[in-house]
Amino acid sequence: MKKYSTGFTIVELLVALAISGVALVILSKLLSLSLNTYNLQEQLADMNQNARFTINEISDIIMEAGSDLQVMGIDTVDRDTIIIPDGGGAECSGFTIKINPRGGFYQFPQKVGSPVRICTVHVDDAKGFRMAPNLQRIPVLGTKSDLTYYSIVNVDTLSNYIVFSPADSFQKGDAICSFSKTRYYLNGTDLCVDSDMNIISENIDSLSILFLDNDYKPTSQWRSMRAARIFVRVKTALPDKRYKEYADHHHRISLNFDFRLRNKIDINK
Repeated sequence: MKKYSTGFTIVELLVALAISGVALVILSKLLSLSLNTYNLQEQLADMNQNARFTINEISDIIMEAGSDLQVMGIDTVDRDTIIIPDGGGAECSGFTIKINPRGGFYQFPQKVGSPVRICTVHVDDAKGFRMAPNLQRIPVLGTKSDLTYYSIVNVDTLSNYIVFSPADSFQKGDAICSFSKTRYYLNGTDLCVDSDMNIISENIDSLSILFLDNDYKPTSQWRSMRAARIFVRVKTALPDKRYKEYADHHHRISLNFDFRLRNKIDINK
């Protein structure tokens, strides 16, 4: 009796390998599609988060400006908080906010001799100047002098002396107040605070801030600011080749927000 060996023929093996190869190709494409879909969803989530964080962060800072005002009657010089937009009265992509952190304020006595250049002042309470690196000069009301800024060199809380630079002369009625300042600005697609290295939000395609007065007309003056209008457009970090709405294939989201400044006082009423 003849014995027959069992097994696969070469043809059967080739067919099996071909079917396995096709299956692997299909599985790899499905896996790649799943990964791409997952990465896209993750990028879209990050894009939405960046957009909402940016508009919430900026609007909160602007909206709350003036919350530390020490108003005595009506503070016509707004000595504790000032917002300075980068673009003057036009739309801008950044601004500087100046805040008096501890209320350091001193007004020169009404009866003084001839103005002389000084760099040391004996104030009522030097503790109010302790947390700020800068001074701002507030000219006596009715004069056309510009605001002047100085650097605080030393604060002596025992003898209530402050030392600043550069030296300057002051008229009777002039005042000085301490302040710290923080700048928020767009550097390329990064929202930065004070430094290009301090990034708080990324992939910002466009950012515009417009400050408005009581009649909703553009203004760059803090005393007349009553509202603000913010527009932000954020894109995904990586392009999506299947997305054809933009030439660079990046998804984008746009947000607008108009709001009133909470702590402003209308001195005209």
